[in-house]
Amino acid sequence: MPHTNTPESALSQEFAQPPHSDPRRPLTLRNGSATFVIALASLMMANLAPFVMTALGRLGFDVISSGNILTWALLASAIIGLGTSRLAAGKHRRNLATTGLFIATAAFAVATFSPTPGVVVAGLILGGAGIGAAISTSGAALAALRNPNRISAASGLVNRVLIAIILGIIPIFGIAQTSVFGSLALLSLIALLLAQWLPDAPSHAEPVDVTTSLSIAAPRKITLAGIAILIVFPVWGASEDAIWTMAPVLGEAVGLGEQPLGFALSLAAAGGVLGMLTVTIFGERIGRALPLSIALVIGGALKITVGFVDDPTVFATLIIAINTIYAFSFALFIAAAAGLDARGRWSGPLIGAYLIGSSFAPLLGGWLIELVGAGTFTLIAGLVSFIAIAPTNAIARVSVGAEKALARASERPSY
Repeated sequence: MPHTNTPESALSQEFAQPPHSDPRRPLTLRNGSATFVIALASLMMANLAPFVMTALGRLGFDVISSGNILTWALLASAIIGLGTSRLAAGKHRRNLATTGLFIATAAFAVATFSPTPGVVVAGLILGGAGIGAAISTSGAALAALRNPNRISAASGLVNRVLIAIILGIIPIFGIAQTSVFGSLALLSLIALLLAQWLPDAPSHAEPVDVTTSLSIAAPRKITLAGIAILIVFPVWGASEDAIWTMAPVLGEAVGLGEQPLGFALSLAAAGGVLGMLTVTIFGERIGRALPLSIALVIGGALKITVGFVDDPTVFATLIIAINTIYAFSFALFIAAAAGLDARGRWSGPLIGAYLIGSSFAPLLGGWLIELVGAGTFTLIAGLVSFIAIAPTNAIARVSVGAEKALARASERPSY
């Protein structure tokens, strides 16, 4: 007579199985370079936003039109990133990355060399849609690697170092169509070549399977924390990117020229390296809730201050400090999402959600500066950080609990 699995026998079989091995993989040269470079490609347009605005201006677009174009390009990235997040958390991760990055490379190449402004705009928007796949795949891949704090910071560290170099080099050649959009095309191509090295999605990675029995983090809390971070992170990110995108406008108001601004932005990206390096070195030892709360307080105060200075050197120093704190916070936000689920259920769509907020930063920033002035604009941006403290603290605590639950499940003895 064939054996029939009853609920009781199924439960017995579950406990008779050996414990789950750790679903998160160790960092290697291959999976690290693929994950980190694709993550860099996914955020390059946002990082180059001040230069994109300048390049579009030199093609004949005014500030509002340039902001609209950049918003649509970033929004295309965000929508595709969110829409492909489930694919990125599964077995189609590598194919998704390859397809998206191929489209991005071709579209940005067209934007680099086309003499027609309308074609350039189309190339930017299509390229933005292509790197949407990089957004979801790199975000999900980060969750597949061990020690989310350290991995998220290491990815950001690579991002900041290369961005600092690129922001320093582009002004030397001139901020123009070929230098700015060509950088986007080149980086997309490099990421495309590395896409097949992305880490696979683990088969067992859902902490809600084990959290109730371990009494560490309830499944409902994990889901609520995941939904909350997809709301809080983009709102906070929009306030940060509004300051970053409007840096040329704010800098011009205090007498900071184009080349000094480029140098300041490069140093600001380098300052971000310091923030990421701190998280990389200390890893899980610094926790998430307390350092994130402190960083939001400091960052909020700095953002408010930057709108009330009139000295170009002080302004440049504040921009550097803001980006340093931003990078530190960014790494811990990503780590919090990765800690909730090793397959990337929350970290996969997180950057896409972030870019939803970021895509409106040029429009909101320009609109607020024209409507209420620089001081009130930076005051609003700073207050966003203070409002985000309480929910961020709660999300970070649940993330650490979920990560502990998964680790405990991996160590659970067989019966």
